[in-house]
Amino acid sequence: MNKYSELCPADARPDLRFDLPGLDYPERMNAAEVLLEGAIDAGRGGRIAYYHRDEAITYRALRASVHRHAAALRALGVAPGDRIVVRIADTPALVYVLLAVHVIGAVPIPTYVQLRADDLAYRLEDSGARFAVASAELLDELETAVAAIPGVTLAVADGEAEAGFVSLSALLPESEPVPEYYDSHAEELTLILYTSGSTGRPKGTCHCHRDLIAAADSYWKHCIGPTEDDVIGGPPSVPFALGYGLSVIFPARFGSAAVLEPDKSVEASLAAIERYGVTLFAAVVSYYRLMAAALDGRSLGSLRRSMTGGEPLLPETESLWREASGMVLEQFIGTTEMFHCFVTSSEPGRPSRSGTMGRAAPGYEVAVLDAETLAPMADGERGLMAVRGCTGTVYWRNAERQRELVRNGWNVFPDVVTRDAEGYFRYVGRHDDMIVSAGYNISPIEVETALLRHEAVLECACVPAPDPSGVRGAIVKAYVVAAPGRAAAGNLAAALQSHVKATAPPYMYPRAIDFLDALPKTVNGKVLRSELRARAAAGG
Repeated sequence: MNKYSELCPADARPDLRFDLPGLDYPERMNAAEVLLEGAIDAGRGGRIAYYHRDEAITYRALRASVHRHAAALRALGVAPGDRIVVRIADTPALVYVLLAVHVIGAVPIPTYVQLRADDLAYRLEDSGARFAVASAELLDELETAVAAIPGVTLAVADGEAEAGFVSLSALLPESEPVPEYYDSHAEELTLILYTSGSTGRPKGTCHCHRDLIAAADSYWKHCIGPTEDDVIGGPPSVPFALGYGLSVIFPARFGSAAVLEPDKSVEASLAAIERYGVTLFAAVVSYYRLMAAALDGRSLGSLRRSMTGGEPLLPETESLWREASGMVLEQFIGTTEMFHCFVTSSEPGRPSRSGTMGRAAPGYEVAVLDAETLAPMADGERGLMAVRGCTGTVYWRNAERQRELVRNGWNVFPDVVTRDAEGYFRYVGRHDDMIVSAGYNISPIEVETALLRHEAVLECACVPAPDPSGVRGAIVKAYVVAAPGRAAAGNLAAALQSHVKATAPPYMYPRAIDFLDALPKTVNGKVLRSELRARAAAGG
C-alpha cells in the first residue's frame, strides 16, 4: 500500500521536502532492515541496545529475537499489508514484535496498556486489523475486544494457547532464521499510531518506512547529536509517537542504548537514571514538575540533556527544573501526525531562549498562517502553525480530516503561535481553546502562566465557562491542583484571582476557580482540556 498515492486524496497530500543533506533515500527500503542490518554493519553487534530490569540486550541478540518473532508471525499467517494491534507493556518483547512486523511488511498498531476493551475494539475495527497480539498479563481486555470484531486472530506473546487464541511463543523457531526482509517501497505504510484523543475521538495516523528513518536523520541527528555512548530514558510509552522514536527507532539508527521500563513513575525514572547512567531524558512538561519535587538533592550526574514536549512549557516550569536539577529544559514540538519533532530549542552551539518553543528543526519549514485565509502572517502576528518537511500528515481512511489539516501542501495545525525576526516561535494556545470574553481573545496558556507563579499552585488548566451573570458570552474558569501543604479552601481562590490581576492584564483573571485533587489527563500525561471544557459547560 503506497502511502501518499493511495491513502489520502490527491488535493490533500503533504508537500514533502528532502533538501537536508542525508535525506536522499532509495525508492525501496524497509525500516527494520535499515535499523537492524545498519547496526550490525556498523560493528555494533556487541553493544547494548536495551536495558530492562536485570537484562542487557545487545544489538546482535536484538536482531536474532526480531527474526525469530518474524518467523512466528509468518507461521501465524501474517502477510505484508496486514494490520496488527499489539498490546504489550514497554519491555523487550514489545520491541521484538514491533520490529518483526516491520520486517515482514505488515503494519503494527501499538496500544497503551491503559486502554480498555471498547478502546481496543474501536482500533481493531477502524484499522481493519486481522491480527492482535498481547502479553499474557494484558490479554483479558484484548480478548474481550476481539470477541466483538469478527475475523481477528488473537495470539498471546508469552503464554500457552487456549480456546480463543493461539500461542506466538510456541511458533518461535529455536534458532535464528536467515534474515528475510519484505521488499518495501519507501512510502509504503508500516505503522499506524492513534492520536491520544485529548480533543476528540482518536484518529489513526499513517507512517511509512521512510518517515521512521527521516525523523531520526533530521531532529534527532542534528539537534540532539546522539552517540554510541548515550543511554536514552524517560516515561513516554512506546505507542506514543515520541516513545516510538526514543525506544524503537533512534537507538538503533545511531547505536545508542535505551531503557525499557513499564513503570512510568517518577521514582522509577530517577532509579533508571542512576542505575543505567541515562544521558538523554525526555518527558512531558508536567512530569518535570513532579520530578523536581522528588529530586530532594539526588544526583543526575549522568544526564546531559533533559527534553520536553507534549504540552506548553511555561517559564515557571523551566525555572523550577533549573533550580532543582541545574539543567536547562529543552523543548521540542511535534505531533503524532508528523511522527516526530519539527520545532526545537535544542540547537548545537546556541543556548535555549526562555519563553520560546525554539526554531524550526533541520529538515522542516515552519510558517505562521492566517486562520481564515492561510496567508502568511508578519513576524509578531498571531496565526496558525504550518509545517512542511521530510514527514507529513496522512490520516487512516479519514479524507475529511485530511483536507482539514493539509492545505496547499502545508500541515496546518490548530495551534496559535507567533514568530519573531530570528525565527523563534512562541506558543499562544490552541485555536479552539482561545477564550472570547467581553470582546477579548484570551489565551488560557497566559492565564495558567500567571497562576503558576503563585506558590500555592501545583498544576492548573483554564477553559471557557458560561457567565452566570449573563453579561459575557464566556468567562475564564480555572481548575487548580493546590501545592502540597496548601489547603484548597478558605480565601485561596480570591488570593489567586488577585494574584492574576496583579501580574497579568486584569481582564484575563479567572472569574471562577475550582480545586481538584488531580487534572484529568491522557495516558501520555497531557491535560484533557476537552473533558474540562465539557465539565465547565455543564456547570461543574
